Amino acid sequence: MQKDNDSEGRESRLASGWTVEGAPSAKAPAPTPEPEALEAPSSALEGDAAGEAPADAAGEAEITDTRVQMSNAALVVLGVFGGIYLMYTWVWFSWAEYYESANNLLAASSGSLGGVLQQIVFWVAPLAPIGWFLCALLLNRGAPTWRLALWIVIGAVVLVPLPMFTWGA
Repeated sequence: MQKDNDSEGRESRLASGWTVEGAPSAKAPAPTPEPEALEAPSSALEGDAAGEAPADAAGEAEITDTRVQMSNAALVVLGVFGGIYLMYTWVWFSWAEYYESANNLLAASSGSLGGVLQQIVFWVAPLAPIGWFLCALLLNRGAPTWRLALWIVIGAVVLVPLPMFTWGA
């Protein structure tokens, strides 16, 4: 792009005074389909004798994607809550590491199955915030933004690391 007022350039909508160079093209009218091409043959509508589905005369149908994008504010809030969920994960991992050593005696008295189940619970709990956040995003694709925000806020309340609030215990 260059800035000049050449009569051959076409006007750009990006900025006032800027033009786009290029050969002027004569806009040809769009080709109109033949009336016969618009109508499907009767054999295509009825299908073959072998029981196949009717064929589309115009080829494959176009699939239009009409997704509505999130607003900038929604993306910022999603990022903030994503950071909160990462903090939750870090706190749960640190407490799981602490409780692993503190509860070895309890796990030893509950048998081998109880010890295994206790370790699974201790190490799966930190993955819950990440799982909730990803599930909320994936299950609410195409849903209204308020619904995604509702599930994200519910998860932020439900998954609060309770060991953070037991400093004196």
